[in-house]
Amino acid sequence: MIFRRCLLLLCTLLPALVTPGQQQRDSVLNRVISVHADRRPISEVLEEITRLNAIYFSFDATLISVERLITLHADRKRVGEILQEVFPDERLHFQGKNNHVIISAGEEETAGHDLPPEESPPFLVVSGRVTDQVSREPMSYVSISLQEYPVGTITNADGEFVLKLPPDRAGDTLVFSSLGYARQKRVAGRIPGNAEISLQPISIRIREVKVKAVQVEEVLEGIRRSITTNYATDHQLLTAFYRETVRQDGHYINVSEAVLEILKAPYGINERDDKVRLVKARRSPDVQPFHWVNFKLQGGPYTITMLDVVKKLETFLDPEYQLLYRYSIQQVIWYKNHPVFVVRFRPARDTQFPAFEGEMYVDRESYALLYARFSLDDYGLGMAGESLVRRKPKGFKVKPQFVEYQVDFSEYGGLWHLHTARASVAFRVRSPKDRINSVFHSVSDLLVTEVKNTSLKRFPVKDLFTVNDVFAEMPVDYDEAFWGNYNIIKPDEDLQRALKNLPREAAASSPGNETKK
Repeated sequence: MIFRRCLLLLCTLLPALVTPGQQQRDSVLNRVISVHADRRPISEVLEEITRLNAIYFSFDATLISVERLITLHADRKRVGEILQEVFPDERLHFQGKNNHVIISAGEEETAGHDLPPEESPPFLVVSGRVTDQVSREPMSYVSISLQEYPVGTITNADGEFVLKLPPDRAGDTLVFSSLGYARQKRVAGRIPGNAEISLQPISIRIREVKVKAVQVEEVLEGIRRSITTNYATDHQLLTAFYRETVRQDGHYINVSEAVLEILKAPYGINERDDKVRLVKARRSPDVQPFHWVNFKLQGGPYTITMLDVVKKLETFLDPEYQLLYRYSIQQVIWYKNHPVFVVRFRPARDTQFPAFEGEMYVDRESYALLYARFSLDDYGLGMAGESLVRRKPKGFKVKPQFVEYQVDFSEYGGLWHLHTARASVAFRVRSPKDRINSVFHSVSDLLVTEVKNTSLKRFPVKDLFTVNDVFAEMPVDYDEAFWGNYNIIKPDEDLQRALKNLPREAAASSPGNETKK
């Protein structure tokens, strides 16, 4: 239990080399199956096909209406034909690989004449930049989401964003929010292209609240007691974007990105881990060659889900470890339109344990944990030491420089859902014999772009991405219209420059995990 969070840091240092891989491309669209449904939601029909035939579907639910009721009676028909019956009036493309079907926006048939691209777009694109109204500086990590539907994105380091929505959401309200700023609401379809959204700084402190009347122990117990009230107690299927970058001495040496599906186990049942599979993935192993050693982060897409500190009951929330920490309530502020306690924590004196220091925001009324950021202090880094490195060349010394995490939740339907997570770690690598002295800095970002209920209880074992997998090693191939209508975090300017070297053969559509080594 001591090092459960440190799994995020496991890395491998190897002699630098590149091993090309191939992905086998098989289709299930010609498989013959039978399906019968009377006025049932599309989501249930697809899940029944999965349950009875072990055929799995990946799609962005903003593209299709999964709650639409259909009646279907198909005896011994090909999967491709059945999908055409399920989606008769929608321009969709079906791609089959092994036992997996990806449903994406298809190109419109021209039938001998060209239709203007603005006619019947497959999705609405909202883009722009968010700035501080006073300083005019760009704002990073601003949350942008629909008010009544769990779809959204965040701004990048340059304050820029791109959000893709189905056309029928054009009249919905988009909410722009960031700590210390007044929330701004805009009608999605009325936002011009490349718009500049300015947020007004405000005071977030609630001065009239008497913080001293609240005991920290009461807040901590309230968090634990209210987990099943504030978070989902049924399985949920999350669509998420994941980006993993590695820099050596400030220069990008690897960029890997993916759209994931996360099968989230119910809260309050700690022994059930979330499951992760890749839907689409690409990597850039040749952004810049490694110098002497190859730094690889292990288990990234899986281990970043462990930053859900409520689900995993991290040590600073676990009653068994509470005595190892010192807590204090600093103030009450407004966060995500809720009054929240700012609870700070640090390791107790003389703690022989790699404990964290940081702060968390806890809703004053419901005791829901809305945000947490935490890191290992110098003592914790010293204790963790080289145990965070799974493998390294003989004679190399590895010292962690910093280990920082943050996690954020968003509210929808009266419950709080995982929204973003970030892990930022750095190691200094030395080898006097080889005259190597480098700092490797890895940043892993997770953005949940959609949340929906599901009756699925598991993914196929061969599709799972596990703690032992290295994302940057996965062989992938190229997909021309790569991200399609999936929402992602727009690359900032520095990353865009690095991605100019993205080799075409290193970008891919990688459903499931059939490419795992």
